[in-house]
Amino acid sequence: MHNESEDLHPIHLHRHVFELTNIMGKATAGVMKDVVMLGGYQEIAFDFMANDPGMTLFHCHQQLHMDFGFMTLFDCV
Repeated sequence: MHNESEDLHPIHLHRHVFELTNIMGKATAGVMKDVVMLGGYQEIAFDFMANDPGMTLFHCHQQLHMDFGFMTLFDCV
């Protein structure tokens, strides 16, 4: 994920955890999260295993950002 703004985005994945694999070009391992703060103009990469079947919400925790569509619902089967 690449934040192309100066806004801070607390990114949240419901019902799962993800492993941060890269933060601003620096490889990481073993950092497990369900929320990560993506700062202005920062970039992260993460992996996750969709191992909890059902509807899952992925969104920014800032209400205004959700109001403008920074969220998605997907079905893990």
